[in-house]
This record gives sequence, C-alpha cells and structure tokens, in this order.
Amino acid sequence: MTPWELILTMLRRWPVVLVGALCTGALAFVMIADDHVYWSRTEVVFLAPTSRLYPNSLSAPSEDLIITAGVVAKRVTGPGATLKYASPEANLVGIGVRDGWSVKLPDTGGQWAPNFARQVLSVEVVASDREKLLARQRELIDRIARELDALQREQGVDPVNDITVTVQPETSAVYEIGGSKIRTLAMVGILGGGATLAVIVLLEYRARKRGTPIPRERDFSPIS
Repeated sequence: MTPWELILTMLRRWPVVLVGALCTGALAFVMIADDHVYWSRTEVVFLAPTSRLYPNSLSAPSEDLIITAGVVAKRVTGPGATLKYASPEANLVGIGVRDGWSVKLPDTGGQWAPNFARQVLSVEVVASDREKLLARQRELIDRIARELDALQREQGVDPVNDITVTVQPETSAVYEIGGSKIRTLAMVGILGGGATLAVIVLLEYRARKRGTPIPRERDFSPIS
C-alpha cells in the first residue's frame, strides 16, 4: 500500500480514525494528569536506654534493638509477607506505586539469607501532593512510637529501661518525581497513531481478502 493509498483509505475509514484520535487524546490526558507524585524516605532509629556505662544511646547497637524494631514494623504493617527487593535502596515509585507507604527493617542480605544490621525502620511515603505526604509520614512515625510503647508495657519493661526512638533526619526531604510531559505526549501519540493505522490496514486487508468492493473516491477532476 502506497502512502497515497493509505491516505485515501484513512479518508474512507474516517470513523476508525476518529475513534483512534479520541482514545489517544483520552490516554494522553490521563498520562499527563497522573504524571507527577511526591516521594520521601526517612529513618526511625531505635535507641537503647542510657546508663553510666553507656551514656550515648547511639553507640550501643544490639541484636535486641534490631529484633524490637522488626517486631514494631510487623505491628504497624500487619502479618503479611514483606517484599524483598534486589537492593535496599529500591523505592516504592520504582515499583510503580503512586499512592502508598511502607515501614520496613532494611535488609542488606542477599538472595539466600537476610541480614538486618541496623536498628532502624525505613519509613517511605508516596502521595499525590506534598501536604498529604507529610501528614501520612507524621502519622506513621507517631504510630511507630505508640506501638513501641505498647509493646514495652505489655512486656512489663520498667520505664527507666525503655527503648526510645528518634527520627533521622528530623526534617526529611520531599522529592517531586515525574517524567517529561512532551515526551509522554509524543510517545502516546506514536503508539495511538500506530495502533490506529494498524487497525485500518487490517480492516482493508480483510475487506480485500473477502473480495468486498472498496468504495471508489469521487473524481473531482474538472469537466472538459
């Protein structure tokens, strides 16, 4: 099929072209409207109770603190299995989440064995706007503190020996993540136009294969 024949075919099958253009425009609108999200990650550090021997709670990491952090994470997220990524630096946006959160104990282990080396919980939030993200992040941090306190009260821990938490950094950075609108429109246009042309060519091929008469274009040449 020559380019001119393709143009004539598109004119004959203008309803298909119209439907393709409408679908492509609608998809482009959705893609642009849902293009940008806000993402932030902060860490809640579990601190051992200070004493005369260990006055600096940050310098006293222990397996007990790591286990406690893991238990608190489970109380916050529920009993479901935690997804393990290839890298601890992988984030929610990278796996396609556009509105959600996660609280997890960072796992630096490999494929065959986990390795929990720090008494911190990674708090990650994705939201459609900055204010919603910050509110959700504060709510998660407060819930971690409440769950830790409830756990220690249930175990009969004397308040003087309480494990405490702190947030690092205190003010977490919020990042706006999104692609180029021009590139998005161009890609949607290419895909939509290609799909429309493919449908037109397929319909034309099937019509010719069945031997269906193809409407002839009017002859607009001047009358001699």
